[in-house]
Amino acid sequence: MFRQALIEIIRRLDQARERKLVQSYVLVGGFAVSAWGVARATRDIDLAVALGGADPALLAAHLVARYHPGDPDDPLRGVFRLGLSIGEQSVPVQLIMLQPRWAEMVFRRVETLSVLECLVPVVNWQALVLLKLYAGGPVDLQDARDIVAVRQPGPAERGELAAQAEAMGLAEEVKALLGA
Repeated sequence: MFRQALIEIIRRLDQARERKLVQSYVLVGGFAVSAWGVARATRDIDLAVALGGADPALLAAHLVARYHPGDPDDPLRGVFRLGLSIGEQSVPVQLIMLQPRWAEMVFRRVETLSVLECLVPVVNWQALVLLKLYAGGPVDLQDARDIVAVRQPGPAERGELAAQAEAMGLAEEVKALLGA
Protein backbone atom coordinates (compact mmCIF):
# COMPACT_ATOMS: atom_id res chain seq x y z
CA MET A 1 0.00 0.00 0.00
CA PHE A 2 2.71 2.53 0.98
CA ARG A 3 4.80 1.60 -2.06
CA GLN A 4 1.90 2.38 -4.41
CA ALA A 5 1.22 5.65 -2.56
CA LEU A 6 4.89 6.64 -2.80
CA ILE A 7 4.94 5.88 -6.53
CA GLU A 8 1.77 7.95 -7.01
CA ILE A 9 2.92 11.03 -5.10
CA ILE A 10 6.29 10.96 -6.88
CA ARG A 11 4.47 10.71 -10.22
CA ARG A 12 2.28 13.70 -9.32
CA LEU A 13 5.25 15.73 -8.10
CA ASP A 14 7.22 14.95 -11.27
CA GLN A 15 4.23 16.15 -13.33
CA ALA A 16 4.08 19.28 -11.17
CA ARG A 17 7.79 19.89 -11.77
CA GLU A 18 7.25 19.58 -15.56
CA ARG A 19 4.44 22.16 -15.26
CA LYS A 20 6.67 24.46 -13.16
CA LEU A 21 4.37 24.11 -10.13
CA VAL A 22 7.18 22.77 -7.97
CA GLN A 23 10.92 23.27 -8.25
CA SER A 24 12.04 20.22 -6.27
CA TYR A 25 10.97 17.77 -3.60
CA VAL A 26 12.67 15.49 -1.10
CA LEU A 27 11.51 12.74 1.23
CA VAL A 28 11.60 13.62 4.93
CA GLY A 29 9.86 12.07 7.95
CA GLY A 30 9.57 8.41 8.89
CA PHE A 31 10.38 6.96 5.49
CA ALA A 32 13.53 9.12 5.28
CA VAL A 33 14.54 7.86 8.74
CA SER A 34 14.07 4.30 7.48
CA ALA A 35 16.05 5.08 4.32
CA TRP A 36 19.02 5.96 6.55
CA GLY A 37 18.93 2.54 8.22
CA VAL A 38 16.62 2.97 11.21
CA ALA A 39 13.70 0.56 11.46
CA ARG A 40 10.81 2.99 11.83
CA ALA A 41 7.05 2.58 11.55
CA THR A 42 5.04 5.43 10.12
CA ARG A 43 1.47 6.09 9.06
CA ASP A 44 2.07 8.71 6.39
CA ILE A 45 4.44 9.98 3.71
CA ASP A 46 6.18 13.30 4.36
CA LEU A 47 8.04 15.31 1.74
CA ALA A 48 9.50 18.80 1.69
CA VAL A 49 8.76 20.82 -1.44
CA ALA A 50 10.39 23.92 -2.90
CA LEU A 51 8.03 25.90 -5.12
CA GLY A 52 10.38 28.57 -6.38
CA GLY A 53 8.04 31.33 -7.58
CA ALA A 54 5.06 29.03 -8.16
CA ASP A 55 1.65 29.71 -6.60
CA PRO A 56 0.83 27.25 -3.79
CA ALA A 57 -2.85 27.28 -4.84
CA LEU A 58 -1.93 25.92 -8.28
CA LEU A 59 0.08 23.07 -6.76
CA ALA A 60 -2.76 22.31 -4.34
CA ALA A 61 -5.22 22.12 -7.25
CA HIS A 62 -2.87 19.88 -9.25
CA LEU A 63 -2.39 17.50 -6.30
CA VAL A 64 -6.01 17.71 -5.12
CA ALA A 65 -4.63 18.77 -1.75
CA ARG A 66 -5.58 21.19 1.00
CA TYR A 67 -3.05 23.98 1.46
CA HIS A 68 -2.52 25.65 4.83
CA PRO A 69 -0.14 28.64 4.86
CA GLY A 70 2.08 29.01 7.91
CA ASP A 71 1.88 31.93 10.30
CA PRO A 72 4.71 34.51 10.22
CA ASP A 73 6.37 32.92 13.28
CA ASP A 74 5.69 29.34 12.10
CA PRO A 75 8.74 27.21 11.28
CA LEU A 76 6.86 26.06 8.17
CA ARG A 77 5.87 28.36 5.32
CA GLY A 78 2.96 26.08 4.54
CA VAL A 79 1.65 22.52 4.40
CA PHE A 80 -0.19 20.60 1.69
CA ARG A 81 -2.26 17.66 2.94
CA LEU A 82 -3.86 14.95 0.83
CA GLY A 83 -4.91 11.34 1.02
CA LEU A 84 -4.01 8.87 -1.70
CA SER A 85 -6.54 6.08 -2.20
CA ILE A 86 -4.86 2.72 -2.62
CA GLY A 87 -7.55 0.10 -2.96
CA GLU A 88 -9.85 0.60 -0.01
CA GLN A 89 -7.15 2.32 2.08
CA SER A 90 -6.16 5.97 2.18
CA VAL A 91 -2.53 6.93 2.77
CA PRO A 92 -2.03 10.41 4.26
CA VAL A 93 0.58 12.54 2.51
CA GLN A 94 1.99 15.78 3.86
CA LEU A 95 4.11 18.15 1.77
CA ILE A 96 5.84 20.84 3.77
CA MET A 97 7.28 24.15 2.64
CA LEU A 98 10.23 25.14 4.80
CA GLN A 99 11.40 28.60 5.75
CA PRO A 100 14.17 29.79 3.36
CA ARG A 101 17.24 28.97 5.45
CA TRP A 102 15.93 25.49 6.22
CA ALA A 103 14.95 24.89 2.60
CA GLU A 104 18.44 25.90 1.47
CA MET A 105 20.02 23.41 3.89
CA VAL A 106 17.62 20.56 3.06
CA PHE A 107 17.76 20.92 -0.72
CA ARG A 108 21.51 21.59 -0.89
CA ARG A 109 22.50 17.94 -0.48
CA VAL A 110 19.89 15.43 -1.50
CA GLU A 111 20.68 11.78 -2.07
CA THR A 112 18.76 9.33 -4.23
CA LEU A 113 18.04 6.20 -2.19
CA SER A 114 15.86 3.13 -2.55
CA VAL A 115 12.72 3.44 -0.47
CA LEU A 116 10.12 0.68 -0.77
CA GLU A 117 11.96 -0.45 -3.93
CA CYS A 118 11.59 3.03 -5.49
CA LEU A 119 14.45 5.43 -6.17
CA VAL A 120 13.51 8.62 -4.36
CA PRO A 121 15.29 11.89 -3.49
CA VAL A 122 15.90 11.76 0.27
CA VAL A 123 17.22 14.46 2.59
CA ASN A 124 20.79 13.67 3.66
CA TRP A 125 21.11 12.20 7.13
CA GLN A 126 22.74 15.27 8.72
CA ALA A 127 19.97 17.61 7.56
CA LEU A 128 17.38 15.05 8.68
CA VAL A 129 18.92 14.95 12.16
CA LEU A 130 18.79 18.75 12.32
CA LEU A 131 15.16 18.80 11.14
CA LYS A 132 14.28 16.27 13.83
CA LEU A 133 16.06 18.27 16.53
CA TYR A 134 14.33 21.44 15.36
CA ALA A 135 10.90 19.75 15.44
CA GLY A 136 11.74 18.65 18.98
CA GLY A 137 8.94 16.17 19.65
CA PRO A 138 9.67 12.93 21.54
CA VAL A 139 9.55 10.78 18.37
CA ASP A 140 11.66 13.35 16.49
CA LEU A 141 14.35 13.33 19.19
CA GLN A 142 14.39 9.53 19.24
CA ASP A 143 14.70 9.51 15.44
CA ALA A 144 17.73 11.85 15.69
CA ARG A 145 19.37 9.61 18.32
CA ASP A 146 18.67 6.48 16.26
CA ILE A 147 20.04 7.95 13.03
CA VAL A 148 23.28 8.96 14.76
CA ALA A 149 23.55 5.53 16.40
CA VAL A 150 23.12 3.76 13.06
CA ARG A 151 25.36 6.14 11.09
CA GLN A 152 28.14 6.12 13.72
CA PRO A 153 29.68 9.32 12.36
CA GLY A 154 33.42 9.70 12.55
CA PRO A 155 35.17 12.87 13.67
CA ALA A 156 34.84 14.61 10.28
CA GLU A 157 31.09 13.91 10.00
CA ARG A 158 30.54 14.93 13.63
CA GLY A 159 32.36 18.18 12.94
CA GLU A 160 30.29 18.78 9.81
CA LEU A 161 27.06 18.11 11.73
CA ALA A 162 28.17 20.46 14.53
CA ALA A 163 28.99 23.21 12.01
CA GLN A 164 25.61 22.85 10.30
CA ALA A 165 23.91 22.87 13.72
CA GLU A 166 25.71 26.08 14.66
CA ALA A 167 24.47 27.73 11.46
CA MET A 168 20.89 26.61 12.17
CA GLY A 169 20.88 27.62 15.85
CA LEU A 170 20.96 24.04 17.12
CA ALA A 171 24.52 23.83 18.45
CA GLU A 172 23.51 22.92 22.01
CA GLU A 173 21.05 20.27 20.82
CA VAL A 174 23.71 18.61 18.66
CA LYS A 175 26.27 18.74 21.48
CA ALA A 176 23.78 16.95 23.73
CA LEU A 177 22.95 14.46 20.97
CA LEU A 178 26.60 13.65 20.30
CA GLY A 179 27.53 13.64 23.98
CA ALA A 180 30.15 16.31 23.33
